[in-house]
Amino acid sequence: MKKRKRIILGLALIGAFLGVLDTSIVYTGTLKIASDLSLNASELSWVQVSYALTYAGFMIVGGKLGDIYGRKKIFISSLLIFGIGSIAVGASVSPAMIISSRAFQGIGAAILAPTCLALLTDHFEGNLRQRVIGYYASVVGAGAAIGLIIGGFFATFASWRVGFFINGPISFIMILFALSNLEKSKKQIAKIDNLGTVLSIMAMVSLAYGLDGSKNQYLVITSSVILWIIFIFVESRVSNPTMPLEIFKDKERAGSYLSSLLFSAAGIGFWFYTPQLLQSSLGYSAFIASIAMVPMAVLLFFIAVQARKFIQQFGNGKIMVIGFIFVLVALIGLMIQVHSKNIILLILMTLIFGIGFALAFAAMANSGLTRVKPEMMGSASGVYNTARQFGGALGLALFSAFSHGLSSIADVFQRSMFIGSILTVLGLLTVFVFILPAERENSK
Repeated sequence: MKKRKRIILGLALIGAFLGVLDTSIVYTGTLKIASDLSLNASELSWVQVSYALTYAGFMIVGGKLGDIYGRKKIFISSLLIFGIGSIAVGASVSPAMIISSRAFQGIGAAILAPTCLALLTDHFEGNLRQRVIGYYASVVGAGAAIGLIIGGFFATFASWRVGFFINGPISFIMILFALSNLEKSKKQIAKIDNLGTVLSIMAMVSLAYGLDGSKNQYLVITSSVILWIIFIFVESRVSNPTMPLEIFKDKERAGSYLSSLLFSAAGIGFWFYTPQLLQSSLGYSAFIASIAMVPMAVLLFFIAVQARKFIQQFGNGKIMVIGFIFVLVALIGLMIQVHSKNIILLILMTLIFGIGFALAFAAMANSGLTRVKPEMMGSASGVYNTARQFGGALGLALFSAFSHGLSSIADVFQRSMFIGSILTVLGLLTVFVFILPAERENSK
């Protein structure tokens, strides 16, 4: 691989890593953040939900921007937004400031993620492309686990703010490398679907707010349903849609997007509540809680790197099934043993979760981009990442909504694992109904 391609690979992987890292870096520091800024339970969940919603809401248009204006310009712009947003989060002094700063940071991450994936598909072909997408999936998967460790370290020995402040100089250095190594890509003559973008963001935000935060719950959720219907209608009529419905004509891709949404919704409870359980229920510090996650992080990264070989041998669908089953076993195990306070059993369940997460995530990333036309690669990667991020926001809103009235973190954790298990089963059914039949049909 030539030096320039190695640099582009590094930029894409680090960019993808940063976005996911800042999804999970707050998890082990949540108790410290809540204490420093006097956040209640709902405000604390919205520190994460606001990031996930803008991440999801701008993800589709983020991929489209790269198609229209060129990867280089959009990659640099997204790093600038992400870096400024990160510094603002670290400097936050109130609930409103940290929630709004996280939302702004999420916009940068939303544009960055599909651009990173599109950079890989632009510059690599054939087996090499499959390999670098495998790297992308492993980096994204490991980023979530590593974020827990970094967040716990800073929260214990320095401040949770440091984890956000360091993103500023990292983003600046990446911009310098991008300026000298990325070429101006060919632009497409197209327009941004502003109406579709606004409708999709309003639909996602209203659904999450209706589940957790609104006093007029049913009215807001009903409004969200109407917005989704209008959004789909608009996308079927405009010439350059934010979310081209053509992407969903392939059953495997459509199934991948839906299963990704359900999988992310199921898994977010594990990432968000496990560090809190270790600190509140078992009495560990933020750093020790993060150390307890290290074995899972190492195993997750190792499995994610090897997942490409399994996918080539058995196909996306079968690997997804195995991954979903591992995650389901872990969530049920965590739900059953939560009150035992058995740290060895808990760590065992995190290892099982890590194996399942790595396998399923790699297979879904590969499946979500199968048979996509080159001119729609940015949009397709945006839709895949939107489904993944919106699933996380939706899941966290669901867990928070169904945990009202529960004062014990152990009880909240147990209920979240139960709901997560149901969502995992639904995701598994999606694989059986859409992805496996589509793979058999396309292999003929």
